[in-house]
Amino acid sequence: MVLSADGKTMYTTSVYFERYTYGPITNVFHTWDVDTLKIKSEFEFGDKMAHVESQPALLALSSDEAYALAQNATPATSVSVIDIAAGSALAEIPTPGCWGIFPSTSGMKFTTICGDGTFQTYSYAADGTFGDPGKSEKIFDVDDDALFTNGVRVGDTLVYVSYNGNLYVVDDSGEVPVLSETIALTEGVLGKWAPSGSELIAYNAPTNTAFVLMHSGSYDGSHKNGAEQIWAVDMDSKTVVGRAAAHHENGLMVTQTEEPMLYGANEEGEVYLYSVEMSDEVFLEVAEEFNIAGWPTVMELDR
Repeated sequence: MVLSADGKTMYTTSVYFERYTYGPITNVFHTWDVDTLKIKSEFEFGDKMAHVESQPALLALSSDEAYALAQNATPATSVSVIDIAAGSALAEIPTPGCWGIFPSTSGMKFTTICGDGTFQTYSYAADGTFGDPGKSEKIFDVDDDALFTNGVRVGDTLVYVSYNGNLYVVDDSGEVPVLSETIALTEGVLGKWAPSGSELIAYNAPTNTAFVLMHSGSYDGSHKNGAEQIWAVDMDSKTVVGRAAAHHENGLMVTQTEEPMLYGANEEGEVYLYSVEMSDEVFLEVAEEFNIAGWPTVMELDR
């Protein structure tokens, strides 16, 4: 799901199975009114959408919100460009070996992360045409320091978290993505700390602070463990400025307010609201706890 910038409209994509384990399937794009939680419209857009755990980078809106971009996998990967007003798919852009959709802050283009350690940027047009991708040089080592595919946008850059606890800052403002810098979070820190979770990084623009889910005693495969701590990273000084106890969350979301409000969700259906005190050192404290049936995999905030 993805929320409009004004917080009034929610878009979701769903796969419907006629016989569940075989036979025809249908992909449907839904538009919802947030205030009433009632559906406003829906339409079909093919049958290739990825059947995976919900992730923020699987459905995105263009900068002007005229188009939606949906991740496909058959298992060959591609992206469907959906004209929301027309109620139909405009194009299918092949993205072989790449995953996730990160729209640019302006114009009709998006960036995706690829399994060979590169990033690619694709452009498309209102008539359904699209150009060849702008492919980066190798940015990360998929064996020695793999990246979580759910990054965040920080201005004109994208920030991804690596399994070893590094932030990769990728500038995709041009035709070809380039690595701007890497920021080491765990270097010199005792306890074998490493990031973990799914939506494990959230960014608050007014304070230029990133929040990352972390766990100790890391080992091969522990990248899915629930978080033991939440680390606050000052993106100006590029340092960790706060560490707070977590509650086994694997997803984070933060408001875009001057005084951030941080939400964390775990697989037990618990959602925690943290109050954030911004000073020389960032402090987090649980302000409220919610119990939700099931496993909340994606969260959206309207501010």
